[in-house]
This record gives sequence, C-alpha cells and structure tokens, in this order.
Amino acid sequence: MRCIRPILVALVSLATVSVPVHGFSLWPFRKAPAVEPSPETAIDGVKNPSSVPRATAPAVETPSVERLEKLAKEGSSGAQLALGKIYYDGQAGVKKDPKKAAALFRQAAEQGNARALFNYGVCLDGGIGVAKDAQEAMAYYRRAADLGVSEAQLNLAIMLEERGAYAEALTYYRRLAEESSHLGAMRKVADLLLNGKAGARQPAEAVRYLRSAAERGDSRAQVRLADCYQRGEGVRSDLREMFVLLTLAAQDGDAEAQAKLAYCYAKGMGTAPNSDIAFAWYQRSAEAGYAPGQVALGNCYLQGQGVERDPVKAAEWFRRAAEQADSMGEFSLAVAYELGRGVTADAAEAVRWYRRAAEQGYVLAQYNLGVACLEGRGGPQDLAEAARWFAAAAQQGSPEALLALGKCLLNGQGLAADRERARECFRRAAEMGLPAASEALRTHFGEP
Repeated sequence: MRCIRPILVALVSLATVSVPVHGFSLWPFRKAPAVEPSPETAIDGVKNPSSVPRATAPAVETPSVERLEKLAKEGSSGAQLALGKIYYDGQAGVKKDPKKAAALFRQAAEQGNARALFNYGVCLDGGIGVAKDAQEAMAYYRRAADLGVSEAQLNLAIMLEERGAYAEALTYYRRLAEESSHLGAMRKVADLLLNGKAGARQPAEAVRYLRSAAERGDSRAQVRLADCYQRGEGVRSDLREMFVLLTLAAQDGDAEAQAKLAYCYAKGMGTAPNSDIAFAWYQRSAEAGYAPGQVALGNCYLQGQGVERDPVKAAEWFRRAAEQADSMGEFSLAVAYELGRGVTADAAEAVRWYRRAAEQGYVLAQYNLGVACLEGRGGPQDLAEAARWFAAAAQQGSPEALLALGKCLLNGQGLAADRERARECFRRAAEMGLPAASEALRTHFGEP
C-alpha cells in the first residue's frame, strides 16, 4: 500500500522584485510590482508560492478513510498525514474539519514526519484549525526545512527576511536554490548578495545565481542580470549582452523588460536607435500595466517620438500611471494640469498631484510644490510649507531647491532668517553649476 504524503499550501508568494539600478541616472525604470496570488492559489489567506497539494494515488491504491483512521490511531505518521489532508480539503465524502486536520498533522509531526512538520507549520502560520502563532510556525518550518522540505525552506526564509534576519534567510534561500533549483530562491539569493543586507556584498556570486536562473528561462532573472551588465556590477559592463537579455525577457512578456528594451531602442544602448521600435515596446509594456512604461509611452505621445504628437493621449497615459501611485506619473500629470497640456489647466489639480508625488520623495515634485506654496498657486500662500518642501528637495541635492531655500533663509520667508545658512545654500547650488546661485552669492555676499 502506497503512503500518501500531501503537501499543503505554503505561506506567501516570493516577490518578483528587481534590484534597483544605480550609477546610470538616465535609466528611468524601477522594479516591477509584486504579483499577488490569484484566489486559486490561496486557501484561508495562506498564499502558495510554488506548489499545490500533491494528488492522492488512484482510488484503487488509496486506503479508505476508515482504514486510515485505524492506522492513524495505531500511530502511523503516514496515515495521520494522509487523514489530516483529507480533513483539511474535505475529500472522500468527509466534511472539512480544520481542527481535526491540524491535530492529525501535529501527531505526525511529533513523530518527526517532515511533511507533517511543514503542514502543521502552515496551520499555525495561518491560524487554520489552531490558534495563529507565527513564532511556533517558524519553529515547525525550521524543523521541516532542515529535513529538506523545500516549501518549508521557502516559508522560513521569507519569514526570516520579513523580521530582518537576512543572513539566516540567505542560508535557507541558498539551500532552496541549490537543492531544488528554485528560480525565485535564486533571485532572492542574488538580491541579498547585491544589497548587502545579509553581510558583505558579493556581486560576482549574485551574478552566478542570476545567470543560473536566466539560463533556465526565468525572465525576472534575465532582467536583473541585464541590470548587472548595464551597470557593470559583478560582471564587466556589456550593453550588448544587456540588450540580448532584455530582448529574451521582453519576448517572454515581462513588462519591465519591455520598457527597458524600449529605452535601449530610444537611446541606442546596445543596439541602433529606432524610435518606432521603442514606441512599440513601450506600448506593450504600458498596456501590460507597468507604470513606468506608461509614463514613457506618455512621453512618446508628448514629444512625438515614434508616433504622431498627441498631448491628450500623453495625459491619459500619465493618469494611468499616476493612479497606480507611480511618482513619475503623478508628477507628469501635475505638469500637464499646470500647463494645460492635454487637459484643461487646473492649478489646484496640479498641486494635488505634485503633493502626491512629493510625499513619495520625488524631488522635482517637491521643488514644484514648494514654488506653488510660495506663490499661492492652486491654493493659499503658505511660506512655511514652501520652505519645508524646498528643504526636502535640497536634501536630495536639487540645486534649484537649494537656491530657493537660500532665498527663504535670506529673507526670513517661512522660517527664521539666517544669512550664514543662506550663504551655504547658495554656495552648494553654485558648486553644482547653477548660474543664478553664483549671482546670488555676488549680489548678497559680495563673493566672486
């Protein structure tokens, strides 16, 4: 008689994140958003990253519930596990009973059954048939993970990462990657090796994991590996190789890759420039819902690149990105309202969208919002708020914001007057090459 070893759903989906791009200021894209699991991949709020319950054996090989009950009472961990699965799912004419399922999983787990250890961890994790207890769930996951249960390794790694235990999370992600060739785990290992949260950064080792996943056709890994080639991290910079990887991922439907590939065609990175092809890839990315691609497509319509100029369509795409809380989309839509470009001019709407982008740290929006508050555009004048937004943008290195903040400090607008701080703001902006700041130093402080 064959022993049935069901696998329950696991905890959470492995986020499809990409490593942020550094060192190339014109690369305008960020990570693609994590994809939430569909209702078909979630049970009682416990999400499934990669697996589904294993199928039972054919009916002729499956013992009856009565037989399993007898074997379970006799202490068979395999029977306890199989019977627990039946009660969990409500199979074989048995009504669902999460409490019975959890109790049976625990009985089998106490005998060291690896699958039962994982299953009982899931019950504790999701509060299924037992009181929810994340710490106890982690203990069961750890025992199952150390016995080689890949789903337990994944869930434990995710929970450790969520709690900031990055080094230990890396250990389990690495085990999952090495022992099960889990593509998501390979990407997570690369993330932790690149961002340095788990210890010293190891870009070359990260590239090894990304390459392994990319060679298996994983489009997310292909995009991240392309990023490494673009900025020369862990590998020698190679724009042609970057272009090839993005092409593979884009053709596989990855929206972030499509937007980045479009940018390559727009700027001639790794290939000859071609605005028509760039537009086509931006369009595919935008229609797939990738917000940065929507902003880029809006800019194509705004500037007439690869398509006839159409400010109305540009504003429509900016709005679609803004409604996803994309800061570039919010800023672009605010500018459209301020200038009346593709929409009816509306200063109050412009300020509203500037504020949303500014609150996300978008430096251009912070500066523009400061100007609006200073001049009373789209609302009452508020000098104190203007100074706050200029200061926020200045902290991010905006020379225009430094100049504006210096003027506030010089004149006591929105904050106490302070000539020395004003001088420092003017000097920093002048060092960044802003002519107006140099003029302010000459006019107010007699500096050459």
